[in-house]
Amino acid sequence: MDVTFETIGLEVPSEKAFNYLAERAGNQGEATQLMRRGGVLHGRCWKLGEGLEVWTVLYESGTGEIFYADCRPGFRARYAQRISPWALTEYDEEGEAVIHGYCDGTDTEVLFELQNLTEVGAQGFRAQELHVGLCGLAYRARVCSRPVKARWQPLEQTAPSRAAHENDWGLTGRVIAFKPLRNPLSGSNLYWVYVDLERLKLEVLVNGRSLRGGELQIGATISAEVWLQGHVLDERALRSRYEGVDPAYAIVAFWQGLRRRN
Repeated sequence: MDVTFETIGLEVPSEKAFNYLAERAGNQGEATQLMRRGGVLHGRCWKLGEGLEVWTVLYESGTGEIFYADCRPGFRARYAQRISPWALTEYDEEGEAVIHGYCDGTDTEVLFELQNLTEVGAQGFRAQELHVGLCGLAYRARVCSRPVKARWQPLEQTAPSRAAHENDWGLTGRVIAFKPLRNPLSGSNLYWVYVDLERLKLEVLVNGRSLRGGELQIGATISAEVWLQGHVLDERALRSRYEGVDPAYAIVAFWQGLRRRN
């Protein structure tokens, strides 16, 4: 079955277990919906705690038929990335959407599964720049015994035989922060790891059973293969995260925001 659920500490060994999890998420999740191309996407976000989530999506056709589309794990990232330019691709009947873009208008490429399409709605995708919380759910990870050069590449380039999704990535970087977590549902021990990849800083979620190598500590080098997913932040979410002026942002940019548009 889908091994991505193991990254958040849930074991889904059979189709029966998968269907049970999807049904439970549908019953207990927070409901959102979005009109799309003659149909309706019904999203359910079951928040487990500690930022862990299970998303399930139902698709309702124009004739009123409703059928299951997708069920997937998720994690709400703590930090936001600015993505521009960007492009959104939707697979409505499969309940999926992916975003392809570049961090802060640089050449640092990201392609990730969009979790909260139904939650944000059409209004959240009208800006040229998206604010996104990104987190890689690690299939496997290793603390390296010595420093290794930073790396951020699509997994289909570095290990094609292990790349199961277009949003699978391989990374190597320096640990700048980490925190042990516990899945409240299963009791599994997890790690939230904040990694400096030089080209970007990325949050990674690792199941303790999948972590190999030396001791996880600040300054250590970690290598991982991840399923990249993220949430778009709307205006309300951005305001709730406000912590003051970003010192990395140039002062001239504030004045540019006051330009009159004729």
